[in-house]
Amino acid sequence: MLRAVHTTAINVSEVEECRAIAAAWAPTLRALGHPERLLIAVWLAGGTRSVRELEDVTGMSQSLVSYHLQELREAGIVTAVAEGRSNRYRLCCADLDEVASLIGTLETAAVRAEDIGREAR
Repeated sequence: MLRAVHTTAINVSEVEECRAIAAAWAPTLRALGHPERLLIAVWLAGGTRSVRELEDVTGMSQSLVSYHLQELREAGIVTAVAEGRSNRYRLCCADLDEVASLIGTLETAAVRAEDIGREAR
């Protein structure tokens, strides 16, 4: 099979920068690849929540929420802040808040597109 030949010159430094970005984000995206962990991340976008609050909004059991929070903590995605006798969880950085918020928006857009498709039939 023949590959298309690009007529523009490849900027080696841009390629290396893209490789570095991909290498840096791959472990994070791998950890978020599980639907329940992604759901937790979306709910944590822009704020903090307790395990109990995450149980309520996700419908998962306490043990399952705790398990996924531990996986997210080990991946460096979530941090815990002690509050009284329990912890509140949040995403580790503003970049992840933005990614999780965007994913939440995309889900909404996907549902709207599905609804539009049904109406067109």
